[in-house]
Amino acid sequence: MRIIAGRAKGRKILSPATMETRPTLDRIKENIFNMIQNYVPDAVALDVFAGTGSLGLEAVSRGAKECYLVDKSPVTFPILKENIINLKFQDECTCLNMDSYDALRNFVKNKKVFDLIFIDPPYMKDMIPKAVGIITEGEILKKDGLIVTKIDTGEEIYEGNERIVLQNSRKYGNTTVCFYKYKED
Repeated sequence: MRIIAGRAKGRKILSPATMETRPTLDRIKENIFNMIQNYVPDAVALDVFAGTGSLGLEAVSRGAKECYLVDKSPVTFPILKENIINLKFQDECTCLNMDSYDALRNFVKNKKVFDLIFIDPPYMKDMIPKAVGIITEGEILKKDGLIVTKIDTGEEIYEGNERIVLQNSRKYGNTTVCFYKYKED
């Protein structure tokens, strides 16, 4: 796993030796960032269920000015912190060792809003609807912001809710990437 583009291009991202994480394949990550490139520069980003931080760290490398990375795993969190240090992203990144839903609720309470939110939970757990619900109710996605999710292709695609809806989805082998935005008025 590596950073694909930007100021840390080609730098390795560490990952655990266990099967606890499913790091985003470079090919998939490159396709995601090709599609969202206009959202990244100067963005305030959030990466929940971050694992080792592949998506959030790629966003920072490509110009996101701030990124919060959330993961509760005792295995991956130390590696996430090490990746931030190795890439010299300490000024842009804040990592939180906590439950992703609790982190979302804290951002709601603190009125923190984001341009770009990555949701990459464990596969086959149906966790995206709850996360998008908290984001919607708490209004922590900017009006012109974007949510990017990653699911197993065998999972049913979440269509969204009354305010945030699926805009697009792309299949890459066993992985489906979905993009959500606010409904247009």
